[in-house]
Amino acid sequence: MTNSANNPANNTTERTELPPILECKGITKVFGSGDTEIKVLKGVDMQLRPGELTLLMGPSGSGKTTLLSILGCILSPTEGELVINGQSTKGRNAEGLADLRRKEVGFVFQSYNLFPTMTARENVMLALDVRGSRGDAIKQADAALRAVGLGHRLEAYPKKLSGGEKQRVAIARALAGAPAVILADEPTAALDSENGAAVMALLSEVAKDPTRAVLAVTHDHRTLAYADRIIRIEDGRIVDQRRNKDGSMEEREIHVAEAA
Repeated sequence: MTNSANNPANNTTERTELPPILECKGITKVFGSGDTEIKVLKGVDMQLRPGELTLLMGPSGSGKTTLLSILGCILSPTEGELVINGQSTKGRNAEGLADLRRKEVGFVFQSYNLFPTMTARENVMLALDVRGSRGDAIKQADAALRAVGLGHRLEAYPKKLSGGEKQRVAIARALAGAPAVILADEPTAALDSENGAAVMALLSEVAKDPTRAVLAVTHDHRTLAYADRIIRIEDGRIVDQRRNKDGSMEEREIHVAEAA
């Protein structure tokens, strides 16, 4: 795998000419009411561009988890609009959100969330079934697992897989059915340095697809070198957005790029 942050083929100007795959417009989220009201998100504006790996970073309590749940159509915003692949969440009920989530969003979890009684292939096939994918599920599952370097572990059960291999199965499951957005929640937190680097290199490769955007929520500063963009959130607000240049996080004209 090559590191996308160090790959000369990564042309930020070309990427930003494409419309965003995911866009938040003035997203707020309030829990409770009256004296117990807590405003967790306070007008979040954010875009995920095709062909980019974006990191979302911030301290505990900053709103990362709530924002991730809204981006994944698990929660509805109190105010504002989320648009995924040209489809707005406005006016959608729980069933409508679930339908959009199944079709357009793939999740990668810190704890893998694999079914222990299913093989790697069966875990990926289950995701295809949930998404209503048509065609040969076995071939699609095998192709997804081969894409993450697990063509030799198709019949392996989770207990026979290393932590890094389990996360690769989770990534293959997220990719199954070709969703437009991949959301990864602390994908390296349960992994040692070597496996964490391998998983981030894989997500970097996955993000190169011009029809897809990848977002990873992380506290792990070892992941910075793999990102195309770093977004920081504090106290429910986006406080900083930087494009990565050779892993050095050199700030660029984000607002100009966003307007392109």
